[in-house]
Amino acid sequence: MVYNKTKFDLKILLNEVIEELKPNIINSGLELKTDIKEDQYYFVNADREKIKQVIGNIVDNSIKYTKKGFICISLYEEKGEYKISVKDSGVGINPKEIDKLFTKFSRTKDASRVNVIGTGLGLYIGKKMIIAHGGDIEVRSEGVDKGAEFIIKLRINL
Repeated sequence: MVYNKTKFDLKILLNEVIEELKPNIINSGLELKTDIKEDQYYFVNADREKIKQVIGNIVDNSIKYTKKGFICISLYEEKGEYKISVKDSGVGINPKEIDKLFTKFSRTKDASRVNVIGTGLGLYIGKKMIIAHGGDIEVRSEGVDKGAEFIIKLRINL
């Protein structure tokens, strides 16, 4: 895969993704929460379109797997990294299945009870893209029906 890296502000990109997906969130009856410091810059040197694709996929998954409650999207700096968090009150993930999420063609058992459509490639490809940028994606969930949080980590490497 070819990456066309440029310097851009993650905050602006994240706000674009939120605006594009906001109608889907609202139409799903979910509350959208955000925690983004608008007076701060979050510059990275990365492939803007690929990062946008990964963020969009994770937010879209959050919409699909959350039938009621909220989606919270935040952006912050921690330990030399910018972190984009997408947290929801959705179906959650069995902690034993979290490692399967980033395996090619793999989906958790609980995914199919809510959303039968899916190839199991989105998270696999997304993680590969983020790793190619020197970052990572972390997943947290306290279990089934307890929501999930996906954290995209990108190094501050200007």
